[in-house]
Amino acid sequence: MGEPFKKIASSEDHMVWLTQPKELEELLKRREVAFEVAQGKLNDSGGKIETAIQTAEAFGRGIFAEFINNNADYPTMNTWLTPVVEHVLNPLGTGAIFTSITEQEATSRIFRCPLHENARDPHMASLFTYGFLRGMLLSAFPQGELLMKSSMAHGSPTLDFTFKTRSNSTERGERERVKQLHYHHGNQKNKEK
Repeated sequence: MGEPFKKIASSEDHMVWLTQPKELEELLKRREVAFEVAQGKLNDSGGKIETAIQTAEAFGRGIFAEFINNNADYPTMNTWLTPVVEHVLNPLGTGAIFTSITEQEATSRIFRCPLHENARDPHMASLFTYGFLRGMLLSAFPQGELLMKSSMAHGSPTLDFTFKTRSNSTERGERERVKQLHYHHGNQKNKEK
């Protein structure tokens, strides 16, 4: 499939890598179906964010097991991220910039995501993307965490994440913080109708 990253800048303590997306119709369709299932579960549960996140995380774990070697050892963030970008993010047409990749973490800015472009509900698209990426991350790093720095659901033009191989006690609460953030946003949206 070629190189998943293109190096566009570097200095002694900072590297910038750009993903080179190539959309694959079959994987896009599977993600769309999983998204619709998560959205349906959210609606059927009366707006319980937990059901949507669980569905998205399960999709991420399944995709990881199928497209990335689930039994391989991933000692560093880079050894995990390279196949994830090559076999999952790029085929999904995800455009991202990684401003740093160390052994323990990677910072990303997703500036193109077909799910967000096609979804009528950016709130649900951001929630699904968070859960999906978190499921893939925890498949390799059970002690890790995905930190959401910005969300397209809250007016940002990008999704910003920090992927960590190990999390501290504060970071372990990120999933609950994301749920609360999206819960309040969803409730506000429903009141406006």
